[in-house]
Amino acid sequence: MRSDERIAEALLDLLTKHPEARLKLAQAVAETVAIPLNVATKEDLKRAATKQDLEELKKWAEEKFATKEDLKRVENKMATKEQIEAIAISVEDSGREMVQFLLEQRGYRCAGERLRLDADYEFDIYCNAGVLTAVGETKVRAGGHDVEKALERAQELLRRQPDKISSRLVPVLYTLVAEPSALQKAKELKVWLIESRKEVVALEEVLGRR
Repeated sequence: MRSDERIAEALLDLLTKHPEARLKLAQAVAETVAIPLNVATKEDLKRAATKQDLEELKKWAEEKFATKEDLKRVENKMATKEQIEAIAISVEDSGREMVQFLLEQRGYRCAGERLRLDADYEFDIYCNAGVLTAVGETKVRAGGHDVEKALERAQELLRRQPDKISSRLVPVLYTLVAEPSALQKAKELKVWLIESRKEVVALEEVLGRR
């Protein structure tokens, strides 16, 4: 593909104009990339993908693999900082769109957006539909701890700025890859868990309806 500029340009055009294509790429990277992507925000991703981190990974690979061919295969699987940041942005956008879509399918009208309270406190997902307000985070890969964190942050928003919550608070976590611990914890804590295009823990279960 690298030798054919037209194919490369077509692929770039696809990823640029079609969010669904970016999401599919992000999900594939989340499942196979060498660098762990169990981080929640763009700031987390930046810290996880510093130049020093990448150099350390490269040094480890040089020590572990004897030949240049082996090393090249490892480097090809390593995500760059820019690639990881692009994935994070795509996941955040997809999370907001999916929450808005799922709520509208149930008759709840709202606009999915990011909520920023101050320089150090913001939410990836904020969707106020009047009778309920979905508040939460997006993650490339999520475990049980991430579910707990999403719930704690949503509850903190309710304490700090109750005017932002209309009627029922719905803590939500959107992820591309939900680990078994995330499913278990979401069911236990009643957190709306969405994995890519499906609800792993349904909204009705969170609201106590069947």
